[in-house]
Amino acid sequence: MEIIKKYLPDNQYYNEEARKTQICLHHTASAEADPAYNWWKITAEHIAAAYLIDKDGTIFECFNPVCWAWHIGRGSTKRHNMQSIAIELVNEGWLTKKGDNYYWYNGQFKYYGKDIIKKEYREQIYWPAYPELQLQAAAELTASLCRKFAIPGTVYTDYSYNAELLNSFTGIYSHCNVRKDKTDISPAFNLKLFQSEINKLMEAK
Repeated sequence: MEIIKKYLPDNQYYNEEARKTQICLHHTASAEADPAYNWWKITAEHIAAAYLIDKDGTIFECFNPVCWAWHIGRGSTKRHNMQSIAIELVNEGWLTKKGDNYYWYNGQFKYYGKDIIKKEYREQIYWPAYPELQLQAAAELTASLCRKFAIPGTVYTDYSYNAELLNSFTGIYSHCNVRKDKTDISPAFNLKLFQSEINKLMEAK
């Protein structure tokens, strides 16, 4: 597994070590990695993820994972952001269908991908698939981080809201689990397959 270090400026995250007990999965709501990274680089709110995974499986480390940034949300508890490592996957998010075409970001940009998952979830229906290479890279990175930080490789394989995870769960959860207004990771990401891949990787070591 190759990890490319593409660090954000020091003032865009908190360069202080925190004990890690969780990993939180996100997606970018963009078609490429650069827009997400560039926004993290200039926002004044210290919002960012430690890792960014492109559609082709390329992994970028944006800051040392012992540090932290506001990835759950600025209105969330500081401790919850500190205790979790954020992994952000490049994905457009929910899609809007207009005629024979699909559009993302509130219907502004045409979606040129081929694989679309149809599933009703949080008032949306159409979701772009996460490529196999991306899911595999996410599994490899997650398994590696679980070993490094002694985090259980247990994935919360449900897309429902359960804010209590922030206080009682050690393992891997999704942004949508702790925010009612979020749809990442979307139902297009196979969490059960993700769990299976993590299990294989952790058993192999």
